[in-house]
Amino acid sequence: MRARRHVLDNGLILLVSESHRLPLISINAFVLAGLDQNPLDRPGIAALTSRLVTEGTRNYGAHEIYEIVENTGGNLTTFCERELSGISLVTPSQDLGLGLDLLQEILAGPTFPEDRFQLEKKKVLSQLQAMGDEPQTVAAHRLRHWIYQGSPLQYPVLGVQKSVSDLQVDQLKKFHLQQYSPQSTILVIVGAVDSNDVISQSEDRFSNWKNPHYNRVKLLPFERQETPILDECFMEKEQITILLGHLGVTRDNPDYYALQVMDIILGCGPGFTSRIPRKLRDEQGLAYSTYSSITHSSGIYPGSFVAFISTSPENRQQALDGLLSEIENLAAHGVTPEELATAQDFLTGSFVFKFQSDQNVAQFLLATELFKLGEDYPEQYPQLIRNIHCEDIKRVARQYLDTVNYTTVIVGPTHPSSSTGQAG
Repeated sequence: MRARRHVLDNGLILLVSESHRLPLISINAFVLAGLDQNPLDRPGIAALTSRLVTEGTRNYGAHEIYEIVENTGGNLTTFCERELSGISLVTPSQDLGLGLDLLQEILAGPTFPEDRFQLEKKKVLSQLQAMGDEPQTVAAHRLRHWIYQGSPLQYPVLGVQKSVSDLQVDQLKKFHLQQYSPQSTILVIVGAVDSNDVISQSEDRFSNWKNPHYNRVKLLPFERQETPILDECFMEKEQITILLGHLGVTRDNPDYYALQVMDIILGCGPGFTSRIPRKLRDEQGLAYSTYSSITHSSGIYPGSFVAFISTSPENRQQALDGLLSEIENLAAHGVTPEELATAQDFLTGSFVFKFQSDQNVAQFLLATELFKLGEDYPEQYPQLIRNIHCEDIKRVARQYLDTVNYTTVIVGPTHPSSSTGQAG
């Protein structure tokens, strides 16, 4: 999977990958303006900003933007995550110029109309209210609070009710001015295009984009907790949701591939390949769903190690003990050669699915750029996984899985009694 890399004079990075399977193109702008850039007192501002950039620009109203996209048979979406916000446009290949025009308008010239702002704010508040009734979501938010406390990452991407209610449109304009910049943007274009043409047209549209107000904040290093925490939250539900977790690793951690193999063996492999699902769900019948992972959330900042189980209230202690037992057993005794081979086969065999669609390819190229994985990463990946040995798994399990100082979050028909702390 090769991409042509071109950097504009203003700092914008352009990645182009030609794929002529279908007469379509996927145009993606990834901006380093995610949850991590929220001021501590304004959770949700990055997410709301990302929703508003397509709701009106200097030359197009919201309805015009979506009408243009609809008339081409295309699709326009935005998103906000922990470290990135972005815009994705899928359109027929003959509409490359139109697509680049629209994306330039959306990135550099959103106007944040007050009526659209109020509408989107109401939608977010409704979503937050609905999320408050989902035990797994509530548990995940509370775990995040403890792992990342004191930083913007402690809050949900969408924010919290009070902060979103208090947001004003001028604050979004200021956030956009400080965070959306060519220096913080990676433009990834995949599909039936000619790379020379894409570079030429992108230069025409984006070379004049300047932002002297750009001010990306780098968060302080995170520290893993030094004491255990228990956080219980009562909800009138039939099931009880349990999360165990602590601070994880960044994507560029040198042990990432050993940890990825460990994840498959411990808790997130398919079928009967993972210990936690096989033993707690299939053999003991303790859970409708269960998993664990430390690499899935890794990124520019450390993700989290999370082990999850949803079970009946009467099985609470057995489920908790079962999760911890599997983690401790892996760290103490390692894995078998058969488990290692099965996990390696799965990871190398499923790697091809990362290139199923142009959108998948765009995400892959973004990761390659952000984490300096190298042009030959697709060819190197299978060997990186095959180079992992049983002793590597045991070593990383002992180094990165803490079976003493971790946070336990329990949500459901439980009555808090001995909680170390309560997340807000």
